[in-house]
Amino acid sequence: MRMMLLVGSLGLVLVLIMRAADPNTWRWIIPPESGSAEIEQPEKGEITRKDILVPRKAVAADNGIEGEFRVVADKRPVTPYTLGSKGKQEDAEEGRQLWASPEALAAIEDNSPFRANGFEAWKQIRDRLRAASPSQLAEAEAPRVQFGQLFQQSDLYRGHLVTVSGTVRRCVKVPPNKLDAESGEMWQLWMFGGSDNFPMVIYCLDLPEGFPVADQMAERVSIKAVYFKKWVHPAKGGATTSPLLLAKSFDWQAPAELAHTISSAEITLGIGLTLAGACVVVGFVWWNNRNRDSEVEKRIRLKNRQQFEEHADQLDAGVSVRDRLGALAAQLQQASSPPQADDKPTE
Repeated sequence: MRMMLLVGSLGLVLVLIMRAADPNTWRWIIPPESGSAEIEQPEKGEITRKDILVPRKAVAADNGIEGEFRVVADKRPVTPYTLGSKGKQEDAEEGRQLWASPEALAAIEDNSPFRANGFEAWKQIRDRLRAASPSQLAEAEAPRVQFGQLFQQSDLYRGHLVTVSGTVRRCVKVPPNKLDAESGEMWQLWMFGGSDNFPMVIYCLDLPEGFPVADQMAERVSIKAVYFKKWVHPAKGGATTSPLLLAKSFDWQAPAELAHTISSAEITLGIGLTLAGACVVVGFVWWNNRNRDSEVEKRIRLKNRQQFEEHADQLDAGVSVRDRLGALAAQLQQASSPPQADDKPTE
């Protein structure tokens, strides 16, 4: 019976949730404004596909009912990553330059390994980065993005210069591409964000002086790089997909290390102090325990003493060693003396 009541209550809750999600349920509370009324469809006639594909967007709460759809001009859709501080879309890509031609970028295919259709865009980005000076890259506009933005909005950021920050946990050297004589050596970095479990893969043309190269490391850096695509590559757990970027180099400061040369006098003094300390410890332990019996020895000695006192009157000392030696000497003397005759012979 209780199970049936629980199932019925759950069904009632689901029905109420569905009713609450219907905007018509709440129109009596917040009536629609005159300018935000929905476009009425003709009562008769078939709805064509053209009517369905009218560009729409969700308006902000201060411009109408939140979540209401209106017909708008053909603009890039508003997302949490492209909304400005006032809730309006900022057309930031117009002020930023593409690092490859639109035709080459359009040929790139996401969710795939390196393919020939993306080689032209890769080559153009690499050549422009190689020709750019550090001052030009420093002055270039590069919005700060995260893993999720690149992964969810690949088309929006493709070919643009962005700034990514995180911890580099892998840096390996990539040999030149045999099919590209101008490729040269590159460096592959795996960067993890603060809460990301998957890396962003960055190919660098150069590394800062002293930057470590290892399969396991942890170096916090910030890199300006051009986003390329979502790249499928092998990993420890199998094939995975990561945002792929291309960078010229980046700023990195080596951690400060205190370099101090130890002289022979300091080494001798250290060894002497260590030996002296060891002698003091050993001497203290010996002095503290030289006349001290262990608890077990005390108990055994006390137990033996009690047994001796209880049975002292029953002990038989017997013949001492001195008496035994005297008796043995008398026996030996008697055995060695000649026998004497008792009667003299008669005539």
